[in-house]
Amino acid sequence: MSDEVTIRAYQPGDEHALVEGYNKIFPQQRALEHWYWKFRDAPIGDNPIGRTQVAVAESQQAGIVGTYTSMMVRVRMEGEDLLAAQGLDMWVFPEFRRKAPRPGLFVHVGLKHYELFGGTAPGQARFHYGWPIPNWRIGQRYLRYENIRDWDFLFRQKPAGGFPLRPSSSALVVSRVDRYGADVDALWDRLKDAAGLAIVRDSAYLNWRYADAHDRDYELYECRERSTGDLRGVFVYSRSDFLFAGSTYIVDWLCPVEDDDAMIAMVASAEQRTNEDGRNVLATLFPPLDPRFLKFQEMDFLVFGTNYFLVVIPFDNRGTLFYREQWYHTAGDSDLL
Repeated sequence: MSDEVTIRAYQPGDEHALVEGYNKIFPQQRALEHWYWKFRDAPIGDNPIGRTQVAVAESQQAGIVGTYTSMMVRVRMEGEDLLAAQGLDMWVFPEFRRKAPRPGLFVHVGLKHYELFGGTAPGQARFHYGWPIPNWRIGQRYLRYENIRDWDFLFRQKPAGGFPLRPSSSALVVSRVDRYGADVDALWDRLKDAAGLAIVRDSAYLNWRYADAHDRDYELYECRERSTGDLRGVFVYSRSDFLFAGSTYIVDWLCPVEDDDAMIAMVASAEQRTNEDGRNVLATLFPPLDPRFLKFQEMDFLVFGTNYFLVVIPFDNRGTLFYREQWYHTAGDSDLL
């Protein structure tokens, strides 16, 4: 009896098999609640909660044997609020990878995902993006992956005795908070068109991505004027051994690029928090064309190249150069940190 494989859109209830399959393929195990947080409950604007952009390959005998999965995000792109999607958590059971015409089941599930969810209609993703190290060659050849940027980090190694207290403005105070509120929405509204493309960094997104995260612990910080309480900037801090053992990261950042006082105050706070954690390196990431890429180097951060790179799959007429030059992103735009 032949074992026919059907490729289709996700249906409610598939998540149980998807989590089970993920846990067979990947070493870091995932709970069902994590899947719901990541793919069903994300704040994605006018796309109703519960609408999930996932394609699956289903075997008549074995059930779900593969998936091409994306996590939707709201983006601000050239003055419009649109949708995009990060491709991630993709897998096909090894015994089924050739259970489809060449070039294999993974590609066919990916193409079905594009057909279902990519495009310019309301609710569709204008582009997909990701960091596809294992799948790069097949993605470039068959799935239109376009490499737009190497992922180069900024880092500062802690000297003996710890990071010295960096001089910063006494008019500012940096404090840890549990969640972000309406004044972060106002800050985002002021800054939303500073770049041609960025994920919408309002309180709904930042609280979902960091305060409510299931996979890691993040700390949320605000920089305010001491006398008035006005918000000047925010950043998110975490611990990870992603690049260096015993590291901390500024994983997200929202602050006017010209506000050097707030920038210095927030970096000083992150450095002292790294001391308190007993860790050895503070790292972060900004696009090479962003002024902060140089400003952090002027604050004694060095550049560390990695083998990671960012790819896009556009579904409109914007070319690679637009994404390379206009996309403001941080390390937190990925699920790697």
